[in-house]
Amino acid sequence: MNGYSKLPLADPVFDYAKVIVDSTAFNNWLNTNYSKLNSQTMKGPREHLYYLLSSYVSELNNKGGVILPEEHDLILSTLLSWTERLGAYGTHLFYNQIKSDEMKAMPSLMKISEGIKVSAVNDMFNIEDKNGNWSTKFPYYFMIGAINEFNATNGMETQLLTISTGAAKDKSKAGRSQSTLMLVYSPSKETKTFQEYWLNGFEVDSNIKSKPLGVNKLESVYLYNEDALLHKEITFLPSSNGSLLVAYLGMEGAYQKNRQHFLDFLAQVKTAK
Repeated sequence: MNGYSKLPLADPVFDYAKVIVDSTAFNNWLNTNYSKLNSQTMKGPREHLYYLLSSYVSELNNKGGVILPEEHDLILSTLLSWTERLGAYGTHLFYNQIKSDEMKAMPSLMKISEGIKVSAVNDMFNIEDKNGNWSTKFPYYFMIGAINEFNATNGMETQLLTISTGAAKDKSKAGRSQSTLMLVYSPSKETKTFQEYWLNGFEVDSNIKSKPLGVNKLESVYLYNEDALLHKEITFLPSSNGSLLVAYLGMEGAYQKNRQHFLDFLAQVKTAK
């Protein structure tokens, strides 16, 4: 976890005993029901899978100070074997690191946008624009939910990376959630238009005054929706080759627990100088 604090791992949503029992039961359920799932009905099982994964990583860290063992790990390999099948990107890279020698290597099951490269460095994802405009890295147990390239409705070429952090207890009815990190890049240098468009998209008033974050002289715009219990924080990063932002969204409780990883993520984003 080079560059990332381990503090958010201190209070997992599930204890170790539940993870062990539930991982086995959930694996059996998926073996029986996976063929009946579609892109919509996968969402619930995918979230539960990552609650288990995040909680198990907490146990690995608490016991041995690592988040990805060097040797085969049955529980971890079982959980990772389902991640791409349930719609997360790139996790075959880590499954293949900890599978047993008897297990077949897993190919990539989720198609990556052509302009973006995904690789593994030890226990970290490394994501980069193939033209060198930006790169970032984060722990493998964060879920990559989207890697898209498209033209936004304002006409700007856009790259979008959506990541879910580790799971945390929150104040919602479910009592737990993952927070969300989003990285948005456009080669357009119409930075003001880019900023206004995305602040509007996140339903954040552009008149809100930004405040220092204490990371690389960056500032963020912050909004809390008390009815929805949802916190939003938007940061625009300097880039000589276009416009770039990082957004952080989290439910009350999970937002606070995972915010250090938002700051860590910002420190890992590299842009063209």
